[in-house]
Amino acid sequence: MLTGHADFVRRWARTAPWRVALRDAATGEVRTYAELDARGWQWARVLEAAGVGFGSPVALLSRNRLEIFEILVACLRLGAVFTPLNWRLAVAELADIAADCTPRVLVCDGIEAERAAAVAERCPGLHLLRLDQAPAGSDRATPVEHPAESLAMLLYTSGTTGTPKGVMIPHRQIFWNNINTLYACDLGLDDRVLAFLPLFHTGGLNCLALPALYRGATVVLMGAFEADTALRTIADQRITLTVAVPTMYQMLMEAGLDRFDTRSLHTLLCGGAPCPEPLLDAYLDRGFAFRQGFGMTEVGPNCFSLPAWMAGRKLGSVGQPVLHGDAGIFDPSGRRLGPGEVGELCLRGPHVSAGYLNRSADFDAVYDGVWFHTGDLAREDEDGYFHIAGRQKDMFISGGENVYPAEIENVLLGHPLVGQAAVIGVADPRWGEVGLAVVVPRGDLDPEALLEWCRARLAKFKVPRRVVLAPALPLNASGKIDKTALRKAHP
Repeated sequence: MLTGHADFVRRWARTAPWRVALRDAATGEVRTYAELDARGWQWARVLEAAGVGFGSPVALLSRNRLEIFEILVACLRLGAVFTPLNWRLAVAELADIAADCTPRVLVCDGIEAERAAAVAERCPGLHLLRLDQAPAGSDRATPVEHPAESLAMLLYTSGTTGTPKGVMIPHRQIFWNNINTLYACDLGLDDRVLAFLPLFHTGGLNCLALPALYRGATVVLMGAFEADTALRTIADQRITLTVAVPTMYQMLMEAGLDRFDTRSLHTLLCGGAPCPEPLLDAYLDRGFAFRQGFGMTEVGPNCFSLPAWMAGRKLGSVGQPVLHGDAGIFDPSGRRLGPGEVGELCLRGPHVSAGYLNRSADFDAVYDGVWFHTGDLAREDEDGYFHIAGRQKDMFISGGENVYPAEIENVLLGHPLVGQAAVIGVADPRWGEVGLAVVVPRGDLDPEALLEWCRARLAKFKVPRRVVLAPALPLNASGKIDKTALRKAHP
């Protein structure tokens, strides 16, 4: 029986203690697997002394740094629940999350120390620890055997559709995500993964970083994303894989991708939102194995696999379901749809989470016991490859016709003077809803000329009624365009 207690850091520390597990891209500081193993034990002892035991949430408020993985290893060994918090949230929001999960301990870095103290003031009994105060001593805590369904992580969703929900991630989900990712990305011992997504998000933690450590590879960690620094790190560290959202890949291109030696890269994963086809073409034309992916906190970040040799043939596809997983397209009545038909994407397999903390009714609304209903619209082609059409809530109906913003955004982004674009539906007295395009221009862009561009490439009912030029688009914590904020700004 799978127990989830396969301590892969300890195994690598015994097998290849000299191998580098973690490297700080800015300082060059490293943790070998032997050092990560030792410091994981030390932090486990510190947490245990603070009253942390099996099932206890350990809250973390910190920017990206190597010690986060040490805390994670400690939690896995104690059977505690690793609970990283979104440092972009306000103190009141962080306190609400702490009240929801009731951690015994809040671990923070120096940058967040003042705000962490403010959270602790609102949550009596919450004990504060500092990441920059290294644990002393080498006494080992007592490792706890835990079943596959016991919780390993509690990850709070970004909350763009409402109050953040705590997604309960069991050891079983982490194990199967690691296995699926190894096969989907061909992860090997000599791989070097660049991680710059925030580690409070499943994309930063579970998309590549944790699977790479499971494999015995190296994670090169950046404190935050900065395009020029990322490109220099790729060249200097001979990075082989990374993951980013489309806006970040656009920024890498604009920062001068061609100025750097990026030949070491064998896999670029793109998630969080559909990748615009012009951007995808730009990377494929340069010979990159660029893979559009799909995932969610509730079902793991890697739910599909697109082989590098199919990226050009299946342009824009997220691929086929991962080895240990399944996907289907359904209509509102629950009927499974055939090739080419657009419906709701549903997922099933051992990578589905255990639910939402204290909100079982919300999870029951999206999980029927077999299929997890993603809320995303997609279609499956005749070869079994899936294509995302957009969020169900983003779709709008204009004159009785379904309009999928992702399709329009692809056309807008094909214009040479468009840097970023987002389309939302707004009320219209005649058609019910019409499209509004919010665009970040690259230069002197005429909105009417952009609409003419769309008219030449889209059916009439898909053409936005209006274009608004903006200096920037709002982004959420994971770097995706925040359409909830756009709707509030453009009612």
